[in-house]
Amino acid sequence: MPRKPDPRNGYLELHDGYYRVTMGVPAKLRPLLGYRLKQALGTKSLLSANVLKRSVVKAFRARIDKAWGIPGDQPRSTQAEAIEWAKIVSDARQRNDPELHELLGAINLRAYEIKFEGAATQLVDVDDGESIEQHEEAVPREDAEQRAAHFAALALGTAIPIALHHDAFIKSTKIKERSLKDDVRALHILLKWCAARGIEPYLEHVTIKVAVRFGDEIEEFTGLGWASCTKYIGRLRAYWKYLVKRTPIEANVWIGISLSKPRIEPDEEERAFTDAEVQRLLMGTADLAMLDVMLVAGLTGARLDAVIDLRVGECEDGWFTFKPQKKERTIRDVRIHPELRELVARRVEGKMLGDDLFPEWPGPRAAGSVRERSSYFSKRFTKYRRDLGADDVIEGKRRSLVNFHSFRRWFITKAERAGVDGDLLAAIVGHKRSGLTLGRYSEGPEMETAKAAVAKVRLPPLDGSPIVEARPLMPRRRQVASR
Repeated sequence: MPRKPDPRNGYLELHDGYYRVTMGVPAKLRPLLGYRLKQALGTKSLLSANVLKRSVVKAFRARIDKAWGIPGDQPRSTQAEAIEWAKIVSDARQRNDPELHELLGAINLRAYEIKFEGAATQLVDVDDGESIEQHEEAVPREDAEQRAAHFAALALGTAIPIALHHDAFIKSTKIKERSLKDDVRALHILLKWCAARGIEPYLEHVTIKVAVRFGDEIEEFTGLGWASCTKYIGRLRAYWKYLVKRTPIEANVWIGISLSKPRIEPDEEERAFTDAEVQRLLMGTADLAMLDVMLVAGLTGARLDAVIDLRVGECEDGWFTFKPQKKERTIRDVRIHPELRELVARRVEGKMLGDDLFPEWPGPRAAGSVRERSSYFSKRFTKYRRDLGADDVIEGKRRSLVNFHSFRRWFITKAERAGVDGDLLAAIVGHKRSGLTLGRYSEGPEMETAKAAVAKVRLPPLDGSPIVEARPLMPRRRQVASR
């Protein structure tokens, strides 16, 4: 259980010798507010800090209360209460319930109660024409009238929180579990943007013009690239499609909202490793846990996640069986390269068929995490690659032009230069083959043909011998040596 703050010194912590206020954020609101709210008080005195913190704690609580209105599901709140009212009213309308009129009247009475909950009283003079008498009059608390109006709008179904149906939408979506995180991120980005722009977080307020403005601003607002922002707009489009069929929303405002794809210069495209970089990476570590993954990726062209997830039973009869990746629909067999036979034999020895081939790289420990098992390796590899100088960063760009996926590009490049047919190579690495004939009707190339093709890919010398890089026919990407 979370530790309760000391009532005498609650919400205070020392930071660099000075006190600051810190308050935890409910898990549901962390994508909007972060894990904790913090504000420096600028004092080393505990006595002063306990006095100065009062207004900050009050402001933090108000900020959290306001944030609850964005996802729309604060437990035991008037908003949650209004949503339950809305379900009853919607059902009554569908059944033409004769008691609907009474329900609507009850909503107005409840809104009146909310308006005057916790109201103060003041004496006012009332002149009846003969004398002046003083009477007590209720004075609503600040923003109470707005809260009452929001309750009435939600209960009557004239305002629907943007996030209200999102959990149901998620449950109805037939996509990979990790991809569902994109839906959650897309929603939080929209809610956060609405809050920053002063737009009430209700479906009725997200008009076509609001959607266009969001599309115009999402890249700058989030700091994300074109691909990520395009993906999130696509997930919002899918959510609105779900809503149009189930709520009073009449139109999918996200249809037609698209971002202009930035032009990528030829020398800014991600590229394959050079032979010299592969040599450096494979000779730079004695850690078999990392070296073996690099070797399998380099001599199969498989993606990192597929390599890390291999089990002993998926390395039988001289073939790797990789799980589907990206748009692949089925598993894919790739011949175990002759230079990988010793590695595989060493790793499968004494293990059961269901055991991991790479147990050194376990999945995330957090319960319910949908992050790929390969995420830990990916971080380690990035640091390792950079430490060795196998990097290619353009000024002003965040990402390097080389990454672990560059092993896959290297394998494809080496296979092409070894004379492997393009459609055969596409089948080996899991890319779509050309045309309707090969892409849909063919059962694929023979195993023996694929076996010979894989064996044509050769590693660079791993004894430190100098390497002369081959000159590409179409140098679309800049060469590292020319920098």
